[in-house]
Amino acid sequence: MTIRSFVAIALGEELHRELDRLLRRLQVDAPPGAVKWVPAANIHLTLKFLGDIPPAQVEPILTALRKEVTDLAPFSFVVEGFGCFPGLRRPRVLWAGVREPTGQLQALQARVERALNPLGFPPEDRAFSPHLTLGRVRDGVRPAELREISQLIERTQVGQLGEQKVMSVILFRSDLRPAGPLYTPLGEVPLSGRR
Repeated sequence: MTIRSFVAIALGEELHRELDRLLRRLQVDAPPGAVKWVPAANIHLTLKFLGDIPPAQVEPILTALRKEVTDLAPFSFVVEGFGCFPGLRRPRVLWAGVREPTGQLQALQARVERALNPLGFPPEDRAFSPHLTLGRVRDGVRPAELREISQLIERTQVGQLGEQKVMSVILFRSDLRPAGPLYTPLGEVPLSGRR
């Protein structure tokens, strides 16, 4: 049996409330059924998706993360803006933006990659683009609905939703269920450095 897992930063309650307000606003304006929305309580900032791992690998992953990230100091990022991947012509993933101008978030993600590479998790091919996934456009959506979604993204202004202090990274287990995924923390690695 394997465990579907990922490394992420959890969000605070206040930010989840703001994201929930935004999601409700978007759901009213989006074509019905065209987007599979992420419940606000499930939204997190993914640093690295690991896929299916054997249970025996959980402790080595946590140990590797501790060695690489514990000396980093806590920092904050801001959640603001709204967009999509790969682009407005063919929106697939709708997201809220993450802004952290000091480079600490990028450094943390690079350390996570460095920690896990020797354990068989090669770095991503594409550059890290921090975001919070709000929803995914369903397969088979009609071109007219895609245009509606693109227009919604273009006209929706999302100011600053809040600030998140990053005190740790968490290894999560993801159980896919009909009602949506259930995320369970398997271990938490604190950032306890001074710089």
